[in-house]
Amino acid sequence: MKKYDFDELIERRGTDSLKYGICDEIFGTSDLMPLWVADMDFKTPDFIVEAIEKRLKHPVLGYWNYWEGYHDSILWWMNTRHDWSVEKDWIIFSPGIVPALGLCVMAYSEKGDDVLVQSPVYHPFYYAIESQERNIVYNPLIEKEDRFEIDFEDLENKLKKGVKLMLLCNPHNPVGRCWEKDVLKKVAFLCKKYNCILVSDEIHADLTMPFFKHNPTHLCAETDEEKANIITLMAPSKTFNMAGLATSEVIIPDFELRKMFIHLTHNVLHMFNGNVLGAYALEAAYSERGAEWVDELRDYIWDNICSMNVFLKENFPKIKTYKHEATYLPWLDFSAYGYSHKDLMHKLAYDCKIGFNDGMIFGKEGDNKMRVNVALPKRQLLLALEGLKYL
Repeated sequence: MKKYDFDELIERRGTDSLKYGICDEIFGTSDLMPLWVADMDFKTPDFIVEAIEKRLKHPVLGYWNYWEGYHDSILWWMNTRHDWSVEKDWIIFSPGIVPALGLCVMAYSEKGDDVLVQSPVYHPFYYAIESQERNIVYNPLIEKEDRFEIDFEDLENKLKKGVKLMLLCNPHNPVGRCWEKDVLKKVAFLCKKYNCILVSDEIHADLTMPFFKHNPTHLCAETDEEKANIITLMAPSKTFNMAGLATSEVIIPDFELRKMFIHLTHNVLHMFNGNVLGAYALEAAYSERGAEWVDELRDYIWDNICSMNVFLKENFPKIKTYKHEATYLPWLDFSAYGYSHKDLMHKLAYDCKIGFNDGMIFGKEGDNKMRVNVALPKRQLLLALEGLKYL
């Protein structure tokens, strides 16, 4: 029997929600259903809220220090959910995955260095590189029927030219791939072979769909040298709908790479301590109750994706869907309608009254494609999709 109610409708307008509050800025209208930013319309779990409330009963919110339970919860989660025996010393705080991407670019490269990404990819990857005057090197994914693959010939050709850093998205956002062990093994091998530090963004690790299991990049590397070359970024924020608490973990097994990151974050930026409420929320999330909640969440999201795909196939067969293995953010292709990308965006927002993520922000491969957020009550999702009849 299901314990949690993901069908509950929660009014978020007028609550300082980014997802609902800046639609005019993003789409030019607020008269639509926002299915864009990676923010769920489900309640943050009650046991997380209770942990925050318990801490707030103490009247002082002053300087604080990490306690044993904070680290223990991360170690427990990595071990029980991902079969990964992480050591306490490997864990470093970051106020989010996007800041961590920027910090890695800052710590491990210099102005003018090449940093590789696999487009289409989560757009802050580009910002982290360009804003710091590094060069983006593209290793575009290959679209094969209803899924995407890595172009390893192109990847090796790019790496051997002296790429300093590779930003990997595992699982991949926006194409929803849960990369296989042999794929990650090869990526880790090539990066070490060509002395390219590998940064693996694994924020969606806990949001694999049923029948798929996340493979931490670190565990897929074969040698100790390859493992030492990998930096992993993880967080409870997407999984437990608590991005507003700005709490994530950077896992760096290698002492030298860890020392460089700590020097930047602790000594230069003084970013060694985060939000105390975020830390208590993390401890509550990475627990047995958290595991139970996530399992029910994944089942619900998978049902939403399957229901959406059936609905689209029966009513809008011109919209191409892809096999979806991870994240709550499927990728849709509207190319068969024949619109320019600009016209498609306008019709979706003004005629269909749906706010999808513009596919082009993920790279030029996003032309006529959209990313859709399905983490909301199913009846709301299907009701919003009915607006596609105005395409």
